[in-house]
Amino acid sequence: MATSEGFKAVWERLAFPVGFATLVIAFIIGQIAAKPDYEALLQGLLADHKLTRVEEAEGGQIVFRDETKDSYVIISEAEGYGGPLIIGIRADAEGTVAEILNLRNTETPAYFEKLKKNQFFRQFGRKKVSADFLVGGDINAVSGATISSQGFTTAVRNAMHIAATEHFKLKPTWKQPAWNFGVKEIGLIAVFALAFIVAFAKGQPAKWGRKAMPFVSLVFVGIYTNSSVSIGQLSGIVLGYIPDFREHTLWWIMMIGVLGSLVIVGRNIYCGNVCPFQYVERGLNKISGINLAVKPGIQKSAKTVVGLMTWTALMLIFLSSHPTLGSYEPFSMMFSLTGAGVQWYILPLSLIGSFFVLNFWCRLFCPVGHVLNSIVRVRRKVLPKKDAAKPSADEALPAEPEDKGDLWRKEK
Repeated sequence: MATSEGFKAVWERLAFPVGFATLVIAFIIGQIAAKPDYEALLQGLLADHKLTRVEEAEGGQIVFRDETKDSYVIISEAEGYGGPLIIGIRADAEGTVAEILNLRNTETPAYFEKLKKNQFFRQFGRKKVSADFLVGGDINAVSGATISSQGFTTAVRNAMHIAATEHFKLKPTWKQPAWNFGVKEIGLIAVFALAFIVAFAKGQPAKWGRKAMPFVSLVFVGIYTNSSVSIGQLSGIVLGYIPDFREHTLWWIMMIGVLGSLVIVGRNIYCGNVCPFQYVERGLNKISGINLAVKPGIQKSAKTVVGLMTWTALMLIFLSSHPTLGSYEPFSMMFSLTGAGVQWYILPLSLIGSFFVLNFWCRLFCPVGHVLNSIVRVRRKVLPKKDAAKPSADEALPAEPEDKGDLWRKEK
């Protein structure tokens, strides 16, 4: 017994510093290994082609001469939905696009398969170097993979327009990317405004806000925009994978709302109010009418499990510099029916568990909630006096309803 208690004490004392140190090491290793060898990437796709790098390419571009096809391959990079992507653009001497070569990408496999299935890349064929290359203009996005469509289009546009001005000496006549700000972006701002009302307001505004929040979250965040936060997105920020503000405004609004609430007010607004998956869980629990209590020992063991799961996911992401590689949450799959690998098992298990335990996934296994609440705890240690009267970080997670007859929460 003494040995067991001693081991637990050592584990509790060393788990966080050791875990953090190993993640830092994994991050450094991943950054060193992530430096691309463009020639090797090209040769992997064009094994039978004779490639020669053009040493004095205009505009600092990385260009290879393909002697076999009598063409040039221009290397370009951009930020996609899951992180950075690298493509090769085959063009002739007149600056006409002939082919798009996917050299490396960190997109969720299901989204990339959508692009290929819908022949997205064929749209670039025969376009001149001076084309607009704009999604919604001369390029059509693939439904359900809009952000991935934008990422690849940006990579092509950047490369072609540099070539147009530097090599072909053309004056810019093409349209510039517009600020992507519309119904989705305005709506998401409104969702976070409503979430803050629910979290901080009192009286009638808070009462009506609590009634509206579940439906707004489910319909808008879940079904309409499918913009739930994943561990891959959070780790991507650490890796420096930040998309362009003009074309990915929705991503920026979500991250500012999620991370801003943690840092500025010390509350996990996202898990407590915005995340649509928690409302799915609550609805299923209401249908079953069963709400098994989670004993403190099980709750503590679950925290250890989710900590290890999160650490494993982050290790995979940092070592590979591939944010979507470690994402295993069921959120996006729930609302888009697009998933991969272990998600096909996690989603049904989490839904079944919700019939018996309220907020089964959120309370026991969610890596996003684990990370966000850890940030809240650190923040409150730094600014303890200002947050003394506020609830603990764990209370920011969806809690059990005060009245089983009320699906969401009984007004105090």
